[in-house]
Amino acid sequence: MADLTYFRSRPLRKHAESAELNFHLYMRQRAEGSAEANDCAIYDGTSSDANLVARAQGLHSQSSLVTVNIEFVNERFKGSTLTMVGNHRTQKGEWAIVGGTGEFGFAQGVATREELERSNIRELRIHCVTLNFPKTTKVGMFGGPLGFYQDTPTVPERLVSVTIQCDDVVTSIAFSYIDEDGQLKNAGSWGFDGANSHTIQFAPAETVKKIEGTFDMFEEVTTIITSLSIITVYRRMDLLDK
Repeated sequence: MADLTYFRSRPLRKHAESAELNFHLYMRQRAEGSAEANDCAIYDGTSSDANLVARAQGLHSQSSLVTVNIEFVNERFKGSTLTMVGNHRTQKGEWAIVGGTGEFGFAQGVATREELERSNIRELRIHCVTLNFPKTTKVGMFGGPLGFYQDTPTVPERLVSVTIQCDDVVTSIAFSYIDEDGQLKNAGSWGFDGANSHTIQFAPAETVKKIEGTFDMFEEVTTIITSLSIITVYRRMDLLDK
């Protein structure tokens, strides 16, 4: 069997974020030949002091087919691109949006193009939907002066559950998560056993927005957690709420 270590397949991540985008822009188009490359400036208005937003670069031919790559140059979307195909000979028509990069990853949609009267300016109205996969961001370290640094053995993709043990204070914490390879992994328990154990299960699309709590000092030496709250996009869970 062939070596397929370079290839990986997995179900679509359910927490992928989609966005609907709309732009109203103006492209200053150059004279067209039978088969040539284009590099047209795109602005946010028609006046002489309009701001440069993007550049449309592509090829058109005698068959009327045009392939255009719009690269944004303004601060907000700089470096992101939209790829379009369509007919370049009509004064008014639609171009299909067939892809994109950066903030326009996996873009699909339609761009309408209309020639303004007695000018080389083309009015563009872009309507598309994009799909983006948020990346896990690592922060830390955090903790008290007598703790030990702890970390997950692999990079987490989605949190599955949190298990917290406690007496009058929180004594330990453990995690179950799906890693980047789609495998279920466990981390912890970090701390020591408590009289009570609470396991919180998270829905596939449920992400943790914030963890907050209170702490105190035991015998003026050890930092202890006296309450803990986990806030997700759907709910708030309080443990040892003081």
